[in-house]
Amino acid sequence: MSQKNLKITFIGVGGITRSYRQSLNQLERPIVAVCDINAERVATIATEENATAYTDHNEMLEKESPDVVFICIPPGAHTTQVADAAASGAAVFVAKPVAQDLETAQHTSDAIASANVINQVGYMARYSDITAKAKELVGDRKLTMGIGRFLTRMGAGHPWWGKYEVSRGQMVEQTTHVFDLIRYFLGDVANVHAYGIKGVSEGIADFEECTVCNMQFESGAVGSITSTCVARAHDHFAAELVGDDFYLKLTLDLGLRGQISGEAVDYTGTEAGYFRQVAQFVKAVEANDQGLVIPSYADAVKSLAVTLAANRSLKTGQVEQVAK
Repeated sequence: MSQKNLKITFIGVGGITRSYRQSLNQLERPIVAVCDINAERVATIATEENATAYTDHNEMLEKESPDVVFICIPPGAHTTQVADAAASGAAVFVAKPVAQDLETAQHTSDAIASANVINQVGYMARYSDITAKAKELVGDRKLTMGIGRFLTRMGAGHPWWGKYEVSRGQMVEQTTHVFDLIRYFLGDVANVHAYGIKGVSEGIADFEECTVCNMQFESGAVGSITSTCVARAHDHFAAELVGDDFYLKLTLDLGLRGQISGEAVDYTGTEAGYFRQVAQFVKAVEANDQGLVIPSYADAVKSLAVTLAANRSLKTGQVEQVAK
């Protein structure tokens, strides 16, 4: 598929789309149509992109017959948008998380598999220079522990982020980046046990604003991920990898430090992954090669399953198995 005739569209044009649009602009890939249920917002974005505006995604899919659809909607808004885009024959790039429940996610994954279209989920950390370098340094070593953190302070009054009904909480909507990155290195998670606390700060969220989640991986490795949306930290997004005489800390977006068999590791990347994830997706679409992108939708569903299990554990206080 040539650059000239690649028809790119969007379903959902909220804040996250700014990064994707900038990357496409850098790649000199025009957007032909945009869709959003907010008519005023979609009209504004359509004007900026010189694109056609829609408020119904099925109408856009039918009239535009796109090659590519970027789906960028809140977790609670996911119904059939991704499945419909895939069924139309379009390649799909989906902003994380892929849904707020496994039933919707699995239906969509099945639809993507049936349509056999190129698919990717926007976990940009997988495309960071430091992630690639860490993968190289890990090599075939056995990792036995993964530690992660996402510590930030969200603004009060966000239209949906702080509402559990729409976002399913910080672990599902935001810290999912950390869960996915740890999974990328340590593999699938078998069990989780989470604790949390509510009411820490007024107006930010109606769910637990501070959480910890312990994990047991299928490999036997262990892990722990800490989250908060009420306090900022310098290294707010980080992941640590541990093995025998092996330690690496990835401070996203660009720092990698540690020690391997007594030798210090001190590496600074230049590419955070935001641009590269879009560039690689476009390359995969043109080559019709799913192997060029990570993660696939099906793989991203596994990250969703871990965070949903963590949410269940918050409620039950018990160890919860991760759904397969």
